[in-house]
Amino acid sequence: MTGSGSARRTDWLCRVLHAPIAALVFAAVPSISLAAQCAVPHGLAGFHDAIGEIEAKERTRPLTVLHLGDSHIALDNFTRGLRKRWQEAYGDAGRGLMPGVPFRYYAPDGFDAGMSSAWDIASSLPADASGPFGIQGFRVSGSDTSAVMTLRSEQPLTRIEIDAYGGPDTGALLLKLGDAAALKLQTRQDAPGLVRLSVPAANVHDVRLSPAGGGAVHLLGWNAFSSASPGVRYDSFGVVAATASITEHWDAAVVRQQIAALKPDLVILGYGTNEGYHNGLDLDGYSRLVAGFIDLIEMAAPDASIALLGPFDGARQGTGAACGEGWATPPKLEGVRGVLRSLAAARDAFFWDGGAAMGGRCAADEWARADPPLMYADRVHLRVAGAERLSAALWAALMGQGQTGAACGAAGRG
Repeated sequence: MTGSGSARRTDWLCRVLHAPIAALVFAAVPSISLAAQCAVPHGLAGFHDAIGEIEAKERTRPLTVLHLGDSHIALDNFTRGLRKRWQEAYGDAGRGLMPGVPFRYYAPDGFDAGMSSAWDIASSLPADASGPFGIQGFRVSGSDTSAVMTLRSEQPLTRIEIDAYGGPDTGALLLKLGDAAALKLQTRQDAPGLVRLSVPAANVHDVRLSPAGGGAVHLLGWNAFSSASPGVRYDSFGVVAATASITEHWDAAVVRQQIAALKPDLVILGYGTNEGYHNGLDLDGYSRLVAGFIDLIEMAAPDASIALLGPFDGARQGTGAACGEGWATPPKLEGVRGVLRSLAAARDAFFWDGGAAMGGRCAADEWARADPPLMYADRVHLRVAGAERLSAALWAALMGQGQTGAACGAAGRG
């Protein structure tokens, strides 16, 4: 993991990026070189170096971001603003996807995913979750050759990669790309572990996948690549109700291989909301748990920058400091932010305080009562407008406009 860095950039572009967030959401500066000089945010030197390489046309592989977390990123409401801004700046190189339709409302932007009922879906969320899981957090298994998984992409695809878990008894897959004949892909191997199957595609939009017999197949996820070069690949995988402890249910060897293959320039960890609602949370134990997962990331991707997101503000009707009308702030939310802030400082990572970005304690209650509301009545989940406001704030911070007025980053753009 890389640490902080600094460089001098043009003062006028810094002033543009210090404009209010509302202006940043809508005001783009497409004609400006994104390599203008300013100080790079602490902990993001490697990420900004990668941006600089793309701007200087010295890099052929995509700028790659991996974002893991809870329900805030299970759908694309919050991540949409980040993905859109990066891909508008540098091009759409594709994204990683969960296998099939692992939960009811899974609908990744740019894709129409479908799945027949002859698949078995396993989630890594339950405490007793068993079997192999990767960074996507779900596993979809099947052996019935009538089972079908489909994917339609708005953008033409140039390559498909499948992450499967193979072993001595696993079977084969049939992969059909557009109108081409189906290809038979084998997941069987001597030792259990990750199988990555990569197939070039001739600018197709439709992908179909099904078991081909010979044993069950276990799908962890797939990766869809488009033609932008180098472009941005932003993978966001969230599991509703997840805490950072979900990472302990994942197969460490699989996760290490997946992250190493991805070669992310930035890894964003967005856990903490559900932990903050747990009155009995052991903050020291939580710190050790998150630190252990950071160790795994650093082992798999030593050059990646790491960003830790402090949870958004929230409220509930129960114990905690009052916010009015029966709503109170869960008492562990600020403790979780403190743990993540301390870890970021100790590990030379980037920290962003989602609660502060909303306006501080009790902002969730205010956002829920706003007209129109920015947050749902549960005071936990963001409405589309609130998600866009916070994604704009996080993007600005990652690109260099810190909450305390830090200088702008290598690719400052509204």
